[in-house]
Amino acid sequence: MSEEAEYPERRKNALLRLLINELMQQIRELQAHQGPWPNEERERVERDLDRILEQVRGAALRKEGA
Repeated sequence: MSEEAEYPERRKNALLRLLINELMQQIRELQAHQGPWPNEERERVERDLDRILEQVRGAALRKEGA
């Protein structure tokens, strides 16, 4: 059974849902990465995560439909 079938979507804010999905994808990619990270690659990933988290915070603080 798929995770989506087990846990129906409850989030109403489409932007927040998209951002959280993007964040989770980034985390999965980080967990799958093996070996030492070149500094540039690590810095890029950290910037991407910081950007996504900032967007999640902003979307979570805005009222839906505002």
